[in-house]
Amino acid sequence: MVTFYSTQPAARAYAAARGLREKVVCFVVRGEASPELLVFDHVPDDSGVQLPAGGVEPGETPGQAATRELREESGLSLADPEYLTSYRWEAQLPDRFTRQVCHAFLLRAPHDLPHTWERDADGERFAFRWAPLHAPALDWEMDAALPWACAALRPAPSCATPDGAESVILSN
Repeated sequence: MVTFYSTQPAARAYAAARGLREKVVCFVVRGEASPELLVFDHVPDDSGVQLPAGGVEPGETPGQAATRELREESGLSLADPEYLTSYRWEAQLPDRFTRQVCHAFLLRAPHDLPHTWERDADGERFAFRWAPLHAPALDWEMDAALPWACAALRPAPSCATPDGAESVILSN
């Protein structure tokens, strides 16, 4: 289940009051006429299609965490992450229940990046590629903030909302 917050401070306060882990999710886009989204697969396992993401470290803002996680996982150094939305993600995973607060950011990439590349990070191998923004086929409900990413682009492309996702929007 996904629960959206009206502001990032409200989301951070909720996480702090309950001792929840804060994560960032990076929506890295390139192109304007047919925008593409940076996604990756883990090699060689099948963990699903994901976005660069990771935890917010002590003393770090979510925006700083977004640029750091993107650099660590993909090798890209992109500045000026644009805050999109914050949400609480709750899910029953095969081995445990998880509840965390996620902050989504939009980062714009140059057009001249390769279409695919692989990178070793944190003892794992990531296979990066560009997927159509309107249908990136993400797993783990990483597409929860996709409508915010689409709305942030001008002109706004048509993007599908996540299939089968339960979501709630909190005013505070």
